[in-house]
Amino acid sequence: MSLKIYAFPPSPRSFKVLWAANHLGVDYEFRLVDFTKNGQRAPEFLALNPNHKSPVIDDGGYLLWESNAIVEYLASLAAQSGVLPQETRAQLAVRKWLFWESAHWDPACAVFAVERVVKPLFGLGETNQSEIERGTLLFERVGSVLEGELKKHRYVAGETLTVADLSIGAVMSIAEQARFPIENFRAIQRWHNDLKSLPSWAKTVAMQTVPKTSAAA
Repeated sequence: MSLKIYAFPPSPRSFKVLWAANHLGVDYEFRLVDFTKNGQRAPEFLALNPNHKSPVIDDGGYLLWESNAIVEYLASLAAQSGVLPQETRAQLAVRKWLFWESAHWDPACAVFAVERVVKPLFGLGETNQSEIERGTLLFERVGSVLEGELKKHRYVAGETLTVADLSIGAVMSIAEQARFPIENFRAIQRWHNDLKSLPSWAKTVAMQTVPKTSAAA
C-alpha cells in the first residue's frame, strides 16, 4: 500500500478526501495530522505541504495537496466508478462545481465552522454574532444556488453521485454542530440525508474521533 493520506478527520477538508477514498474503494494508509497538537506545523509535515494545512497525499513519492485536487486524483485511480466523466464537456460540467465549492460554498460554510466548531474545539473565544450574521447572508445566497440544482436532480450534477457531491457534501459532516441555516432549503436537507445513508459516509464519520495514534484505514 503506497498511498498515504495525511489528514485531521474532524476537518471537513480532510473528511472530504477520506470520504472520497472510502467511497471509491481506494486502498490507503491513514496518517493523523493532529491539529490539537500543532501537528500541521511539524517540520516533517511542512516538508509535505508548506502551507501547514491538511489533507495531503503521498502516493509513492507523488505529493499532492488541496482537497479538491486530491479528490480528482482519487477519482482517476477509480475511473470505473464514473464519479468523474471522461468526455471533456461532461467532465467540466462536474468539475465546475469544485471551483464553485472553493470560491463560494466553502467560504460561506467556513464562517459557521470557525465560530461554532473551531473556536470551541481550540478554546479561541466566544462566538462572534456579527460573523454569524455575515455568514448567514453568504449561506443564503450560495445555498439558493445549490438548492436550485438539487431540486432538478438527486445529486449536484445529475442523477448519480460525482466528485461534485464529494467536494460540496463533505462540509455537511459538521452541519449539525455548526448549525448551518438550512431550515428553508428542503432539497439540501434531502441530499444531506442521502449522503448520510452511504456506507462510506458512516465509515468516515467514525474516523472523526481523533485516534491516539495513526492507524491504517
